[in-house]
Formats: sequence, C-alpha cells, structure tokens
Amino acid sequence: MLKLFSYFTSFFKDIIIKVFDILVIGAGASGLFLANQVKNTNIAILEQNESIAKKLLISGGNKCNFSNDNINKNNYLCDDYEFLDEVLKSFDTKKSLEFFSQIPFVKIRKQQYFARSSKDVLMQITKNIKAKIFLNQKVLQVSKQNDIYKINTNKAEFFAKNLVFASGAISFSELGVSDIALNIAKEFNIKYLDFSPALVPFTLQKDEFFMKNLSGISLDVIMKVNDKSFCNSLLFTHKSISGPAVLSASLFWKKGKISIDFLNSKKIDFKSNTSFINSSLLAKNMAKEFLKAFNLENKALNKYTKDEQDILKRLSDYSFAPAGTLGFNKAEICKGGILLKELNTNFESKAHKGLFFIGECLNVGGILGGFNIHFAFASAFVLAKYFNKDYI
Repeated sequence: MLKLFSYFTSFFKDIIIKVFDILVIGAGASGLFLANQVKNTNIAILEQNESIAKKLLISGGNKCNFSNDNINKNNYLCDDYEFLDEVLKSFDTKKSLEFFSQIPFVKIRKQQYFARSSKDVLMQITKNIKAKIFLNQKVLQVSKQNDIYKINTNKAEFFAKNLVFASGAISFSELGVSDIALNIAKEFNIKYLDFSPALVPFTLQKDEFFMKNLSGISLDVIMKVNDKSFCNSLLFTHKSISGPAVLSASLFWKKGKISIDFLNSKKIDFKSNTSFINSSLLAKNMAKEFLKAFNLENKALNKYTKDEQDILKRLSDYSFAPAGTLGFNKAEICKGGILLKELNTNFESKAHKGLFFIGECLNVGGILGGFNIHFAFASAFVLAKYFNKDYI
C-alpha cells in the first residue's frame, strides 16, 4: 500500500512540475537576444539580479556600441577561429543594423555603431519576448536525469529539456556577475580557461612611474602586443595607462613586453633647430616629463648627441612590461571561458545533449568597439536558428 501511495505521489508530482523546452540562465545581451529570436513560447529565463540587462544598459557610456563595420575573426581572441568565423558570417554587421533599424543610432569613427541610448537597444530586444523571466534566481546546482535538466536556485526548482548558459563572466562585479557557467562546466567535465581581466588598463613598473605625472593627458599612439597593432588613443591616469589602444591591447597580453609608438609614426628631425618641447612631436607636458625621466635637457633637436638621440628615438618604440592590470573590477570583459572546441556549431556541448553556452561565458573576446556585444547577439542568433528548426 505504501509503495502504491509513493508511486501515485511521484506520478502526480511529475504532472504538476512544468518542464520548459528551453531554460536560459542569464538575462543579459545574449540571453535576451536568444529569447527574442526563438519562436518557441515554452521558454524561461532565470536572472540572479533584481533587474535585467544591467551590463548592457551601461555599455558604451549608456549608448551601447552594438556593432562595427570590421566584424571579423581577426579582431577576436578565441580557441577556434574557424568556428568563430562561421558564427560572425551568420550574423554580420548588416544583419545587426537591420535588427536595430527601428531605433535611432549613429556611426562614429567611421566604423562603430552606437544607439542613442542603451535603453533603446534593450527595448528593441525585449519588445517581442514571450519568455517568462524569473528575477533574483541564483543558480546553485544543476543535474540531469532522463534527458531533463534540474536547476536548483536559491528560491525554487526548475526543469528543462534544453539548458542554455548565457550567464556572462565576472568583470564589473558591482553588477552582480557570476562564474556559474564555469562551475557547471567543471561539474560536467567540459573544458574551459579560467576567466582573466580583458579590455582593462595596464598598471606600471617603477621605471614608468613618470607616466603617472601625466594623469589626464590623452594622445594618439600605435600600441603593439605580440603580432597585434592598435592605432588609437592612450590615456594616462594616476594609477595606470588606459584608453582604447591600451584596452584592446590588454586582450592579447599575458605577461611580458608591449611597445608604444608615442609619436604615432611621426619622425624626429634631428637637423632641426627647434627645441624638443616646442617641436610638436608630443604634448608639452609629456615632453617635459620624458626629458626629466631620462635626465635630458630641453634643447634644439640638432644639439642632441648620438646617445641622447637614441633615448629620444625610444618614443617611437617604447618597450616595457606592464606590472599587471587593474583587475576584474575595471575590466570591460573577461577572456577565458568555455572552449569553443568543446561545443558543436550550434553551441551545444559535444558531451551533453541539451546543454548550451553562449555569449561572454565562452572563450571568445573581442577588442574595444562593439565586437563583444555583437558576438553575444551572434551566438544567440545561431542558437535560435537551431531551436527554431528543431521546434517549429
């Protein structure tokens, strides 16, 4: 009799429990875009914060740099460029502009696309979403039984046929970030690289402390790291060097030296009788600090000795090793994450059917300029195509 009672209790419990076709962890750029593109209505999103899209709303200075004319694999760091290339071709710049054509946006620096407001981007993504969104749901544990995933949060249990991690990474900790994707990957024996800060300012060694005296000064430079070169602005701060050139370079830096052309391809004319500070090669404050740091006098360029000229020539190829970075709290994204090589081309785990990863929790990082948000949308777009084919 007891066994019969237990059977019926289990039977009725299974009837009452709702099993979602698709359950998404994370209501950020990739998770929300996936819900926008998926036609299946039996979909839900779990978000650990009290509101959705916190990082999206502050991106691009609250104007969301959502795409770029130079979307291609060469502007990313990942472990499978062939995979990435196909994803970016599936959702290219043209498709991004078509999707956001109903909101005001502007093109700046001849290639970057910004919305009038990040709120407009969020409105465009969410206006057709039919997914149920559950807020304040922190995922604690995931298990699988009979092709159904069970998700335990701090508040409830959820069940799903397909489980999608769009949970981002751990930059901007004040936004309520999460490393749950890597925790689950570890539980399911899926390979990944630990997160590390990217698109982040560099801190300085003692020999470069003279740069701290230039806080607030910005100049156009050419920065090189490994085989990558970035022509953009550099900003000196009281603790570090920052600016677009530095942030993009940080994506490809591990340890070791970087090189900066402070003269931005300009050549020093050592036949000139113009003084170094008045030569317009550098901002005067920087010229003064550089001379002071290397114990040089300000004099006519044609008066410098050969050894002194060699020191000034360093401005075209100033090579040094940063002390480190300002860390996750100042990083715009993380590098590292779930390896693409662990996934099928629809972002499904090769080893676990029905388990998917998209967006920033993947081992894909782009340079500054809209590349990362574009990839978040692109990965969601590719997965949505798979779901739509499977369920419609």
